[in-house]
Amino acid sequence: MNNLKSGSLEIEVKESNGKVSVLWKGVSDERDPSSFLNPFLDRVTRVAKGAECDVAFEKLEYMNSSTVQPIVQFIKKLNENEIKTLITYDAGSDWQPASFKALVSLSKMMPYISVKGK
Repeated sequence: MNNLKSGSLEIEVKESNGKVSVLWKGVSDERDPSSFLNPFLDRVTRVAKGAECDVAFEKLEYMNSSTVQPIVQFIKKLNENEIKTLITYDAGSDWQPASFKALVSLSKMMPYISVKGK
């Protein structure tokens, strides 16, 4: 699967031994990131079917509020497709703990999703 590069945002996808790793890097500050994130993350979901998935946000330097909706949709699709997923973020960051607090709460209702600060 191809990686995504849009402006300052990069998302790398690696497949290995029944695991799909999704690494977010850079800055997501587009006005309408759903237009390119939703189709890309839908492809990631299809690739991850039957595998486990790790989604790492530790190297994401910033994301605006418009980025949250496509991430939530992605997480819901992973859960609906019964893809065991670990989402990690930088617990020592100035902004990530506050941004990912909602995802931690949301994940408690999703049996296939775990969200942890590192």
